Amino acid sequence: MRYLPPVLSLVLPLVLAACSGPDVEDDPLPTDTNLEPVGGPALKFRGRVPKNLLFLSIDTFRKDHLTAYGGDDLTPFIDRIASEGMTLDDHMQCSNWTFASTTCTLAGRYNIERGHIPRLNGNDANRPPVPPGTKFLASWLHDAGFYSVIVSGNDWLSSNWGNTQGYDEALKPNGSAPQVWSTGQKAIRQAIDGGADRWFLHLHFMEPHASYDPPMSNVTGEDLLEPWPEDLTDRDTHYKWRDEWPNLADEDRDLLAAHLRNLYDGEIRTIDERLADIWDDLDREGYLDDTLVVLWNDHGEQFWEHNHQTHAFAMHGEENDAFAIFWARNIIPGHYTAPTSSIDLVPTVLDTFGIERPPEVTGFVVGTAPADRPRFGESLARLGGINMIEHDGLKMQFYWTGAVTVFDRKVDPLETTNVFDPADPEQLKLWAQLKPMAMQMSALIVGGSPTPNYPSTLP
Repeated sequence: MRYLPPVLSLVLPLVLAACSGPDVEDDPLPTDTNLEPVGGPALKFRGRVPKNLLFLSIDTFRKDHLTAYGGDDLTPFIDRIASEGMTLDDHMQCSNWTFASTTCTLAGRYNIERGHIPRLNGNDANRPPVPPGTKFLASWLHDAGFYSVIVSGNDWLSSNWGNTQGYDEALKPNGSAPQVWSTGQKAIRQAIDGGADRWFLHLHFMEPHASYDPPMSNVTGEDLLEPWPEDLTDRDTHYKWRDEWPNLADEDRDLLAAHLRNLYDGEIRTIDERLADIWDDLDREGYLDDTLVVLWNDHGEQFWEHNHQTHAFAMHGEENDAFAIFWARNIIPGHYTAPTSSIDLVPTVLDTFGIERPPEVTGFVVGTAPADRPRFGESLARLGGINMIEHDGLKMQFYWTGAVTVFDRKVDPLETTNVFDPADPEQLKLWAQLKPMAMQMSALIVGGSPTPNYPSTLP
């Protein structure tokens, strides 16, 4: 062995220890395919369930941009993780913008049931944060011995709005996915070094939220388009032209949409690449050895399919179709194709870890929801109040202006033809469940406005 000076012989082991990954698990998950499966009705693992939890949530990610759901090969990394994990293929978000969707997801119940409605437009007086003392997934995991950290690039998911209650640390760096990860990596590493036995790390990424400004190396097809007169990667410029859309000639509308779609696709490629790099770090440092990973989106993005662009407008598929991917080294991969809601993530995670579902949680453990269960959504955002119900492919939206739309997604998955019929018995059954939700939501509006205008054609 080469001789080391006395000082180096003392210091070098400390340096090497500091440079190596943390000792996050001494007993890695078993992967022998002959082991007896354990777990819940849908999530099953070989030998035993994982010990820790990692949430990777992506802001403004359209489900149909994943290859499995119609995407154009933009996401090779996420595609691989999906192929190795259990995917929820008929998954729906409970709202169409971040504050509302992440809050109901992490609470495991609809915001109306929780007694508080996130509001996009308004002032501090009429859009209060989540009330103090509200329980979330992190609260119940904390009680079970998890140390939890959330790092969010979006202020709507932060302590400023009360929907990070229960986390031991809620951090908000200014930056993109690498900054989110480096902040979370430091925090969870300190927690492990400080003696945390089990941990929950939640990383929320802003790519591909508007304005779309990916590295131009990830943008294709721009050279085939006529230039746009202003820089659409600038947020104010993007929103200005988005709002100018109704006044544009058809050819200008097509050109604007093409540029924005190209930029958005570039953002999708970018977050996929950055997640792949983060995953390599997680793997190299041992964070994946005994961990359940859940990859999910908070909402999608509209490109004028229903007369608007960005999100927080309506609850059509492009805005509130969702995906959820469960991954662990020893998970039994597959596809769960029955309908699920984002409020099902919390009870499914709790069930996986053997934690009793709290009585206020109304979501179902994946695989246990009754066949006749409807899925709901709500939004108080750019178009005012909206309530949505979906059952067996039939989706009804009630706009508080008084408009009602119904789409049969079994034959019209893109929701292009409104088949609303106030005399149809199946639609009346939906309305009988949706109207009470609108009434409850209206009673929760701070300041008493807006209020629903119920259509005279319906009971």
